[in-house]
Amino acid sequence: MNNQKIPFNFTYFAMKLLGKNLYSSPWTAVSEIVANGIDAGAQNVYILIDMRNKEKAVVEIFDDGKGMSYKDLSEKYTLIGRNKRLGEDNRKGKTLGRKGIGKLAALYLSPQYFIYTKNIEEQSAWCVNTKDILDSDVPALISIDNNTDRLISKEKWSTLNTGTMIHLSDVDLRKIGPERLKSLPVMLSDYYLETTIACSIFFSIINNEGDEIEFKKIEKSINFQTMYAIFDNTGYGYKSLLKQRVYLTKNTIDKRVDIPRPTVVLNEERYCCRNKLKMTNLQGIQQEVEYNLIGWIGIHVSLDSDILKRNSENSKKVQNHPNSLRLYVRGKLAVNNLMNYVASTAAFASYIEGEISFDILDDDSFEDASTSSREGYSISDPRIKKLIEIVNKIITSLINERTKIGNQINNELKAIEEERRLAEIEAIKKAEVAEERSIKEQEKRQLAEEKVNKLQSQNNTIFSAITEEQQMFSAKTHLIKTNAISIRNNISTLANKIGVEKYREVGAIAISTDKILSSLKYSALAKFNIEDEYIQEDLFVFCNEYLENVLKKQYFNIAFEIKVVGKYYRRFNPQYITLILDNFMSNTEKSKASEVFVNMISFQGDITIEFADNGEGFIGTDLSTIFDFGYSNTGGTGIGLYNIKRAVEKMNATISAYKNEFGGATFIIKFKLEK
Repeated sequence: MNNQKIPFNFTYFAMKLLGKNLYSSPWTAVSEIVANGIDAGAQNVYILIDMRNKEKAVVEIFDDGKGMSYKDLSEKYTLIGRNKRLGEDNRKGKTLGRKGIGKLAALYLSPQYFIYTKNIEEQSAWCVNTKDILDSDVPALISIDNNTDRLISKEKWSTLNTGTMIHLSDVDLRKIGPERLKSLPVMLSDYYLETTIACSIFFSIINNEGDEIEFKKIEKSINFQTMYAIFDNTGYGYKSLLKQRVYLTKNTIDKRVDIPRPTVVLNEERYCCRNKLKMTNLQGIQQEVEYNLIGWIGIHVSLDSDILKRNSENSKKVQNHPNSLRLYVRGKLAVNNLMNYVASTAAFASYIEGEISFDILDDDSFEDASTSSREGYSISDPRIKKLIEIVNKIITSLINERTKIGNQINNELKAIEEERRLAEIEAIKKAEVAEERSIKEQEKRQLAEEKVNKLQSQNNTIFSAITEEQQMFSAKTHLIKTNAISIRNNISTLANKIGVEKYREVGAIAISTDKILSSLKYSALAKFNIEDEYIQEDLFVFCNEYLENVLKKQYFNIAFEIKVVGKYYRRFNPQYITLILDNFMSNTEKSKASEVFVNMISFQGDITIEFADNGEGFIGTDLSTIFDFGYSNTGGTGIGLYNIKRAVEKMNATISAYKNEFGGATFIIKFKLEK
């Protein structure tokens, strides 16, 4: 090659001054170099960062574009301020570069970098070194041997037929922390709009010795499943990526409120995104030019990680990558977060995320709307004013939707809280009423007990120890008892022969016989006026004393458990009561029971006597027939249960039979309150 040196057309001082003003971070500078590869027609761009020495890191950016010839380097690359869109290499409205100063990004990153380039005709290598030059000197591309040994990505670079490689050495990345480094691929993905730029960007990082070079495709990190509402006029179906319903609350609140809510898709026709705007062109002539805002803007359900995870398992936010409304021009990031221009003070402003394009900001017919730093726009520009006007309406609608559902949830919670408060007040009132009623009932019971105690103190206890006189009486009644039992057995035999349905009188004789037997039993033990058939007493006390003093002694092989709740004063015939209890115990013994349970309960108007045992129960028995005359499940006479039912009915009560849970039989007598 005849020429070994190609000078830039700017002094180093001017280039250095421009470079410092253009870029605020290394990643912005990297994106500019990537943009040069895209403008060169690259299908793939590769970025490698060697962080093994962060003070002197190595950055390599290369592509498979058309590469540069010596003529391209001398007439285009070194020409600062060259507008690519005016040359033959303009990509018909798709070229990103316009001012011709993007190449200064390399000088921003390092005072020394190397260029390797190859096209279909030739390949060459160059070096730019500004370490020791004066501000007044003009930097130059210095031709070097095409030796790729210094390249870390040498192997990958060798597989490309054409393209350009920028190798930057001694890049100071000490301020880049581990978390920020992790977020770098996501941040770089934000620099380009994948629906506009048909180029894949791959990234590899080396942190430690021995790390393998592995280029991974950069993907955008956008979680549409955690969005509540969206505007989308792209035609690419971003709105269909939203879930039909999303949670806006934690699962710790009331379940009636903690439910997924329907998401919202704004009607794009409500917003005038496409129209004409009066502008003055580069020739000073005012004309109408068409603008068109294309993109999507969404609002997330929350910033709370717990709520986000409820809607998407992949909701983990990348550190140093908050929600932002990204503005693109010609597919390249122009403003990292347009919300700074909208200046919304709404509480939900930080929930907004989106990607919109407004290419009129970089129309070749008009002045470039960007500021001198190339990382912002002048808010006085009519195009920016129109953009903010459109975006503000969309954002306001999104925030209104999120505010509306938030207010609805708060109102639901308030209603539930009010319902709970009223319920507590009502419960307190009921408790007070119940307590007052309980006090009155207790007073009534005390008065009744005093009355009973007074009567009992005036009379001897119904049942007492057996006296000598009663023993003599018992002996004299033995003959009566023997004859009564004989009558009872004969009645059972007769009933089976002639049928009780034809001769009801047989049943009447049977119950009279049982009454004689019961009378003999308690009359022998009680100081009771046998001539007075009815008494006015506490029925529960009578039953309890009969069970304790008579039946327990008779059935000493059976364990008794007797429970009495409340009192039941009424007029009753003792013969009927003893008949019922005697027959219950007789059947219990025949069913081979070892335990019997008697519960007498009077509570709030419900009066019951429950008699249960753990015997053989009603095995294969039709419970609807057990009270029929002559029926027996225990091998007895078949009169006992019939007599029990007749006696119960005489007392204006009802009786039911059940199979209990532990295998035995249960009988429940329910008494009606006497008027």
